[in-house]
Amino acid sequence: MRILSRVSIALVAGLFIVNSSAVAGGHKVVKPMVDIPVDSEVRDGVIKTLMATQEGWNSQDFATILELWDEEQAFPTYIAEEQAQWFVGWDRLREYLDPPRPNPAIEALRLEYYDIQVKQIAPDLAIAIWYLHFEMKVIASNPIGEEVRASGVFRKTDDGWKWIHYAESPVTAAVFLENLMETQVKDDWDEFYEEAQKNKKEIWKRKRAEKKALQK
Repeated sequence: MRILSRVSIALVAGLFIVNSSAVAGGHKVVKPMVDIPVDSEVRDGVIKTLMATQEGWNSQDFATILELWDEEQAFPTYIAEEQAQWFVGWDRLREYLDPPRPNPAIEALRLEYYDIQVKQIAPDLAIAIWYLHFEMKVIASNPIGEEVRASGVFRKTDDGWKWIHYAESPVTAAVFLENLMETQVKDDWDEFYEEAQKNKKEIWKRKRAEKKALQK
C-alpha cells in the first residue's frame, strides 16, 4: 500500500473520530463505573436471570431463553443489533428464539455478560445495563467477535426476575472503524512513538537552524 493511501485512510478515520468527539464530547473517554445503590437481593436476582440467559445462548438451545421472560407481559419488546425493527409481542419473539427450523448458516455462537449494573425503578421493576462479548462461527467462514452494550427491563415474579424488554446498543460505524484499526497496532508502538517524536523534534530543530543560517 502506498504511503498516500495509508495517509488517506488515517485522515478518513481521523475525520470520523473528530466528528464523533465533537458531537459526543469525546467518545473514547472511559470513566470509572458509577456505583448504583441497590438492594442486594434485587441485584442478585436480576444477575441470576442474566446468567441463565447467557447459559441459554451458549447451550445453543435458544428456546430455553423464552422461559426467562414474563408470561404476564402481553407485549414483550426485543431488539438485537442485526434486527431491522423491534420485535413486539410473543409471536415475533418466539419466531426469533424458537424458529421452526434453526438457521443452518450459524454453526455456533457464544456470549459473555460483564460489568453488569442493576437499578431498581419500582418495587417489582428493575433495569440492568451491561456489556457483552459476542462470538459466532458461520459456515465456511472464520469465527468473528465483537463488543456490544445492552440493557434490559425485568419484572419481579413468584418465579424470580423475568425479562419484559431487551435492547442492544451497538457503536457507530465511526467508532467501530476506529476500534478495528486500533487492534492492528503492534505492541511495541509506544516505544517507537517516543523515539519518533524525539527524532521529529530534532529534525525540525535542525531545519530551523539551517533556515536561520541561510537568512544571515
